[in-house]
Amino acid sequence: MYDATEATITPKSEEELKELVSLARLVAYARENAKDLNAEFSAYCLDLALGALLQDLDRSGVSLSPESGQDSSLLGTRH
Repeated sequence: MYDATEATITPKSEEELKELVSLARLVAYARENAKDLNAEFSAYCLDLALGALLQDLDRSGVSLSPESGQDSSLLGTRH
């Protein structure tokens, strides 16, 4: 069984952080598509996945708060 205490902060390389940000963008895009298609359960699951990715980024020291200006670029809306 997975133990949450084992999820310690592991230093990530610059490349790994870029990959996490890219993955978060992909999930955010998929979540918006699911919402547009009224796929509520899929949107919910993608929202959970996005939250987990944002937690991973936060634990790695990447700030995505609105004050940093990065949140809007990460979770930009589709046009």
